[in-house]
Amino acid sequence: MSRAWTLLLLALATVATAAAPTRLSPMSPKQAPETTLAEWQKQRFGVLTTELSPAVVVHCRAEGLGFFRNLAQWGLGGPSFVAVPTAAGVGVLRRGEPVPTAMREAWLLCWFHGAEGWTRWDVPMLLVLQHLPSSIALADDGLTLRFPKQAGLVAVMPLYGFFKVPLGKETDYLANHGLPSKGLRTDAWAKGLPKTVVERCRYWAQALRRVPVHCREEFALDGDELVIRSTFTWLPIDDDWDTPPRRLAPLSPALALARWAGRHVAKKPFPMTLPDKLSDPDLFTPYGPYVGVEGADGHTVRMKVLRYIHEALEPEPPDLERHPAAAPVLQGLRLRLAGKFRTTKWQQTWDHGGPPNYCWQVMGDRWYAKVIPYLEPEMQERVKAVLRDYVAEFVLQEKHYKPFKGMLLLVGPGIGTWGGYNDAGKFSSNLLESLWNFAHYAGGWDVIKARWPMVLRFFITPLVCDWKSMGRYAIAEMGDEAAPPLALARMAHKVGDRDTYAFASYVFARELVHHYVKQVGAPYFRRHQPWHSDEFLPEEVYLTNMWGDLASWQIDGPTYPEHQRARQYNNRWVRFSCEEVARFYRDLFPTEVRAELDLLTQRAKGTQPVGTPYRLHKDAAHISASIVRLRAMLLGESPEHLLKLSPPAAWRGRAADLTAMRLPLLRNTRPAKWTQLIPPAKTDFTLGLERAIPSTRHATLALVCNAPTGNKVPEAVRDVPFLRWWGWPVPKPIKVRRWRAGTFWSFGQILPEGPRPTAAETQWLNWNTRLLSFGR
Repeated sequence: MSRAWTLLLLALATVATAAAPTRLSPMSPKQAPETTLAEWQKQRFGVLTTELSPAVVVHCRAEGLGFFRNLAQWGLGGPSFVAVPTAAGVGVLRRGEPVPTAMREAWLLCWFHGAEGWTRWDVPMLLVLQHLPSSIALADDGLTLRFPKQAGLVAVMPLYGFFKVPLGKETDYLANHGLPSKGLRTDAWAKGLPKTVVERCRYWAQALRRVPVHCREEFALDGDELVIRSTFTWLPIDDDWDTPPRRLAPLSPALALARWAGRHVAKKPFPMTLPDKLSDPDLFTPYGPYVGVEGADGHTVRMKVLRYIHEALEPEPPDLERHPAAAPVLQGLRLRLAGKFRTTKWQQTWDHGGPPNYCWQVMGDRWYAKVIPYLEPEMQERVKAVLRDYVAEFVLQEKHYKPFKGMLLLVGPGIGTWGGYNDAGKFSSNLLESLWNFAHYAGGWDVIKARWPMVLRFFITPLVCDWKSMGRYAIAEMGDEAAPPLALARMAHKVGDRDTYAFASYVFARELVHHYVKQVGAPYFRRHQPWHSDEFLPEEVYLTNMWGDLASWQIDGPTYPEHQRARQYNNRWVRFSCEEVARFYRDLFPTEVRAELDLLTQRAKGTQPVGTPYRLHKDAAHISASIVRLRAMLLGESPEHLLKLSPPAAWRGRAADLTAMRLPLLRNTRPAKWTQLIPPAKTDFTLGLERAIPSTRHATLALVCNAPTGNKVPEAVRDVPFLRWWGWPVPKPIKVRRWRAGTFWSFGQILPEGPRPTAAETQWLNWNTRLLSFGR
C-alpha cells in the first residue's frame, strides 16, 4: 500500500457514520465479531440490523416479548390475523382468539387486513423463532410471546420485502394498469394460507437460521476485468425444531437490479459474469431484487469494464475534407480561444467572476484542457502554460478548500456541506476529472506528483457508497458518476501509486452499475408499485438520486409525481463530459439513449409540452450540457446532422461553453480511435470498500429499527425500539427530534417483559451490521 493511501485511510478513520440518534460506542478493532455477538446476546435486550438481510433480529433474555405494540399512538391497529403451523396444518386465528402453542415449525405470520388505518395495502410480517413459546396471544395491542425460559433470538421481516400488498379497491392495482401482479389477496387468507405463502414462510424460516452479518468484499484486477470476491460471516440461530439452515450468500441488490434489467428491459446486459446458480426468492427491496447463491459462504463476480479506463480517446485533427461544414466550427473555436488566452497569465481562466465562483469555474475549465490538441501549435503552448500555472498556483492550494474529516471539500455558491459531504463532496470528486484533463493534455505531471496526497483527499466517492448501493448516494447527475474514479485511476497509474490505481478502478466499476440501472432500471420499480405514494408510476420515469434509509431510489419524470419541487430527472446529463463514460453508453444503450435524446431534442425545440433544461443553442460547460454536446458524445452523430439541428450562428455562451459544444462535434469528423493508455495487468486480491467506510450509514435493507432517545423525544416512543418503513404518512404523526414519525410507516414497538428499555447504545459489528443494546 502506498504511503499516500495510508495517510488517506488514517484520515478516513475519523469519519462518523452512525445514523441512529443513539450513543455511539465503536467496537474495538482487536475484538473478533463472534466475541462481540456473544457479548451482545448477554444483554437483556437488543436488536441487530444489517444491510445484508431483509430481516431484523431481536435478542431478548426475558421470558416475554411483544411485537407490533402501541400502534394506536400512530393511529394504526395491530395485526388482525396470525398463522400458526401445527400438527393439523397451518391454522389462521383472528385477533382475540386462542392461539395454539403446539407449533410444528419455527415461524408465525401476522397481517393487518381489516385493522384500523390499514386501508390501502397490507404487509404480512414473518417472525422466525428460536424457542418454542409457552403462550401466544394476538390482542388489540399486538402480539405477545411468552417462553419457558427466555425468548432468545427472533427474526422479523416483511414476507414480501418492501412490496405493498393492495387492499380493497387497490387489489387489482397492478393488473388494472397492465402490469404483472403477484395475485396476493390477504383478505382471502382468513380461510387458510395459500400453499405458495406457506412455502415462502418455510423457505425464510430456513434462510433465517443463518443470517449474514458481514461481507468481506475483496477485489482484484485481471486484465480488463474487475473481480469482486465476497465472503460472508453468519449469525447462526439453531432452534428447538432443528430447522435445517439454508445459507443464501446475497448479491448487492443494486447489482441484482442490473442483472434484472439486463434480462427484462435492456437490449444489452451489463458486461459481467455472475455465479452460475443464483437463487431468486422473489423479494423486493428498495435497492433492487434480493438474490444470492444458496449453500455457499460467498461468490465471485467479474465485470469486464476496465478497458474504459485503460483506453483513451485519441485526439486527431478534424477531417475537413470529408466534413467541410466543420471548418467554420474549428475556425470559430480557435478565434474564440485566441481572444480568451491572449497571454500566459493564469488569471485569464476566470469565466465566472473570479475565485468566489471557483466551484463552477473549475468544472468548465476541463474543456480548455481537452481542446488543446485542436489548437494551432503556438496557441497550444500558451494554453498549456496558463493551465499548468493555474493548477500549481490555485487549484492545488489547500486554502481554497474546506477541510472535513480528513478530506477537502469544494464549497461555493449553492454548493454546501450541511454537516456532511453533500454537494461539496460531489464537487471535490468532480475536481479529479478536471485534474486528469489538466495533467494529460496540458502537462504539469510534476505538480500532480508533488501534491499527490492532497489529490487523494478529493476522492469523496467511496465514502458515500455501501454494499447494497454499489455506487454513491445523493447524486442525480450522471456526469458526476464514474468519471471521477476513472480520472483518479489514470492519475494514480501515472504517478506510480498502484494501490490507488486498483482501488479507483474498483470504485469506477461499481459506479458503472449505477449508470446502467439509471438507464434501464426504472421498470423494476414500476412492477412493484405503489412506490412512495399512491400515484401510479407512468412509463417515462427515471431513477435519479439514491437516498439512504429505505428511501433508496428517488423516481421522477415529466408528469410524476404531480407535485414536485425539483424534478431531478432534468439533471440526469448535467456535467456529462467524459468520453470514456460516453463510450460505455454507446456500447450498451444505442437504442435507449437515442430514444431519450430524441425526446429531449423535441422538448428543446418546443414541440413537446414538457420543457427541458437541455438547450439546442446554448451549453453551460459547468452544469447543463447542450443537445449538440449530448448527441455528439452519446450518439456519435455527424457534424452535418448536428449543424442542421443547431447552426453555429445561434450558439451562445462563454468560451468554455462554446468549446463544450464545438469540440465533440469536431471529434466526430473521424471515427473514434481508442489508444492503450494503461496496459491491462493482474493484481492480488485486496480489501474493497470496507477499507474506506468502517460502517455503512444505514444498516437496513427492507425494515428499519429506530430507538430515539433524548429529552426532546416524546415519552411514548423514547428509548423503545420500533419497526418502520420510509415515506408513507401514518394517521397520527409523532414529533421526534427533527423528523416526524408520520413520514415513516410504523409497525409498532418491540417490548420485552419487565422494566422499560434504557437508552440504546449503538455498536457497529462491521461495515454492514449495527447492534443496539438496551442494558444488562
